[in-house]
Amino acid sequence: MRLSDLSDVLEALLEAEVRFLVAGGLAVVAHGHSRVTHDLDVVMALDEPNLRRALEILKRLGFSPRLPVSAADFCDAAIRRKWIEEKHLQVFSMVSEEKGGLVVDIFADSPFDFEKERTRAHIVSLPELPEGVPFVSKETLLSMKRRAGRAIDKDDIARLTFEP
Repeated sequence: MRLSDLSDVLEALLEAEVRFLVAGGLAVVAHGHSRVTHDLDVVMALDEPNLRRALEILKRLGFSPRLPVSAADFCDAAIRRKWIEEKHLQVFSMVSEEKGGLVVDIFADSPFDFEKERTRAHIVSLPELPEGVPFVSKETLLSMKRRAGRAIDKDDIARLTFEP
């Protein structure tokens, strides 16, 4: 993942006033543990206008769904719920070969009260984005990692909670 590609995506989402929070590996890095990650995990407000705006931005940046489905269908709450229930969809992946194969994983269902978490967001200023990027709080990130329970998540928890 190239930093410039990541910055392009985050900047475009912020400029379009998409309501989102960065989670996953990048949030781990934002909270103090340096590790490699290959995608951008985001939790978005799942209202249709917000999702449509986000997916239109991603489409303009060269992203398309990893699965052979319409991105517009992901915006439809009934279709998305059916995918979650029947296909066990956890994230909707958008990929861009133009951006070096960058993958943006959008949570299909919010793992927390989005608006409440948004008020607690950890804002990180980057050289390319001095206004700041919203990340899930450390407490919420740890909770998400505990629920996921994969080896990488357990390692992230250990490193984020380590006190010398």
